[in-house]
Amino acid sequence: MDFGWPMMLWGLVALPLLAWGYAWMGRRQRAVQQRLADLHLLPALFRPAAAWRRHLPMACYFLAVLVLVVAMARPSAAIPLPVNRAALVIAIDTSGSMMAEDVKPTRLEAAREAARTLVRAIPGSTLVGLVAFSDYGTVLVPPTTDRQAFEEALRELRPRQATAVGSAIAEALRVLPLRERFLGDRLRQLRGPGPQSAPGAPGPFGVPAPGAPAPGAPGPAPTPPGPPPDVSELPPAAIVIFSDGVSNLGADPRAAAALASEARVKIFAVGMGQPGGTVMTYQGRLVFVPFDPTLLQQVAQATGGEYFAATDREALRRIARQLGRSIGWERRRTEITSLLSGTAGALMLVGGLLSLWWFRRLP
Repeated sequence: MDFGWPMMLWGLVALPLLAWGYAWMGRRQRAVQQRLADLHLLPALFRPAAAWRRHLPMACYFLAVLVLVVAMARPSAAIPLPVNRAALVIAIDTSGSMMAEDVKPTRLEAAREAARTLVRAIPGSTLVGLVAFSDYGTVLVPPTTDRQAFEEALRELRPRQATAVGSAIAEALRVLPLRERFLGDRLRQLRGPGPQSAPGAPGPFGVPAPGAPAPGAPGPAPTPPGPPPDVSELPPAAIVIFSDGVSNLGADPRAAAALASEARVKIFAVGMGQPGGTVMTYQGRLVFVPFDPTLLQQVAQATGGEYFAATDREALRRIARQLGRSIGWERRRTEITSLLSGTAGALMLVGGLLSLWWFRRLP
């Protein structure tokens, strides 16, 4: 236990003085009784209470003073607190094709707004992370309850080049609680040594991308030490993918979905596009932008999740309901001044009530 104001503990010195004063008052009371009547007559005048009854109310008061002095020192301790262990990772496709306008205002903007709607629909205690994926998956925000950090990262999403759905799933699995330890080397092998894009890689429509290539993502971190957790220890987790469905780079999405299913992670996919695709202008050219939900439907089905169209307004609420909660216990260092103050107040109340009940007076 740590103390914010340890000098207040000097107040404990007063406790022996209070005990001495209480003992002196007891002796003085007995002396007065002896002067008023003969000791042999006292039992006939009143029935003396048992010793433990006489001292218990005052003992409650002494203990309350002790607790109050400790509370004034502002103690803090690591105590177990209930926490919601459920986690959600939102993965948003930032390939160039997400700038198509068949979903208004654009596929990317519609995905951004849908992600906000989903986060507002889930409890504030649920961990939420954000992964952006184009040439490779990038964890922008690990699962956290900090909604401001999530919103800031969401606003900064910009279109890139290709689409790597499998890499997005792999990165989401890496940051979900306990999943990296559970999957071990299989997840590392799926993620590969780093970003799969290379300098000079083609853009999303086969046209060379202008300027410098996108910066490389860091390689995979080593698997955390310790034995893998049992599958029953894995808290509820889900991945929500917003994409137009055309994966042309990175890890195999079906292999990533198989690992997610094994790690009890449901994948919900939201297709951002209209059947048949659309046409948009890219670098001064008219290019066809496809939309193919087949892959998204397959990965969702493989994990027990669902596929939704971007026009399904109720889809996000259903996802929020299915995620649910998992209440666990976690030790957190917390100031317990209010807890001790309440305990002291309860002790004083108990002491006063006992004294009124037994002796019709307060100590």
